[in-house]
Amino acid sequence: MSEPTHIALSHEELAHTLREAMAGAIRDTLNDRELVGEFWKKGFDELSGHTANGASQWLGRRILTWLIAAMTTAGLIWLVKSGAIK
Repeated sequence: MSEPTHIALSHEELAHTLREAMAGAIRDTLNDRELVGEFWKKGFDELSGHTANGASQWLGRRILTWLIAAMTTAGLIWLVKSGAIK
């Protein structure tokens, strides 16, 4: 068996090599149209779900607030008409 080869890099050389490797990986990823398309599709689906859920909750809160206000108003009118509140 052969001895493992050890490569000694200075701090600057290591930093440069890592920067180049990361830049290359990012370029490769961005050039993969299928991967980029899937990324944006998943992001759109996720945001659409949150938006629909938020809109539904907003509408539900508005309806509930309206119902509570209507019931309170009806209760007050009934109390005044029945003479409980003078």
